Amino acid sequence: MKVKMTSNTVITSSKVMLAGLGLLLVSACTTTPPAEEYEYEYGSPADRLRPDYAPDGTKRPFTNGPIAEPTPRVEEKSGLGNPPYYEVDGVVYHVMDSGNGYKDAGVASWYGQKFHGRRTSSGEVYDMYQFTAAHKTLPLPSYARVTNLDNGQSVIVKINDRGPFKKNRIIDLSYAAAKKLGYMDQGTARVEVEVLASPRNAGQVNASQLAQAGELELPPMDEQKDNAQLFVQVGAFADPLRADTLAARLRDHFGQPISISGVDVNGQTLQRVRIGPLRDARTAENILRQLNEYNFGTPKVVTE
Repeated sequence: MKVKMTSNTVITSSKVMLAGLGLLLVSACTTTPPAEEYEYEYGSPADRLRPDYAPDGTKRPFTNGPIAEPTPRVEEKSGLGNPPYYEVDGVVYHVMDSGNGYKDAGVASWYGQKFHGRRTSSGEVYDMYQFTAAHKTLPLPSYARVTNLDNGQSVIVKINDRGPFKKNRIIDLSYAAAKKLGYMDQGTARVEVEVLASPRNAGQVNASQLAQAGELELPPMDEQKDNAQLFVQVGAFADPLRADTLAARLRDHFGQPISISGVDVNGQTLQRVRIGPLRDARTAENILRQLNEYNFGTPKVVTE
């Protein structure tokens, strides 16, 4: 899809797809880019600044036969594009556990030939002639009805990509979907997005709440696991006795699992003292608040 991260700003299409394996799970890699694209590193600032455009007749659909709107269905979460957190241009986004019940209104953009043939965040190849879309936080794949609030036209799309990352835009539609809604010429439209089917999972974690409650540590995206667990790390010590003492104090105060695990840092083994895994962000917030009250060092929220 579009972004640095080493995935997921808009240039007509408000999109920045990332380069494949080297750039992050929330991104894409090109399959067979046109010759003129080789002068740009995929996902680089220069690549992102290149304007997007509607089909010019040189690119054909990847499937034969008539193009139809997808049929909404509950699928398993994609193995790619669903990390618990990702960062684009300094902004942290949390991928929702489920999109069930999601309904929102805002500005939609579209993306076209520039991305045709590139991998989406979910790993599927982007086809500008199919009815697909990109969303910043809905789990992939989800299916949604998008309605143009200015003309009443609607279309069902499969959300299989990340974006758009331009301010105040909530969804990025494929060229075909934007054409059906009648806004491909002006570039954007006011729309309503209603999820019809989405992978099912329980419990949501709010990244913005975590960022306010404590230090949110974001490991590189290609090292992050989908559906990672949450922990509050209270300290890390070279002296195992100090780690044991802290763990004992924490067990007196919290009804949560307390663990000690070793990690090598610059050739030295440190013993990490952690509370968790935790059920959700609210639990992490409460623990951070209590740790601050008890002056338990400088705890931080981490994922694993």
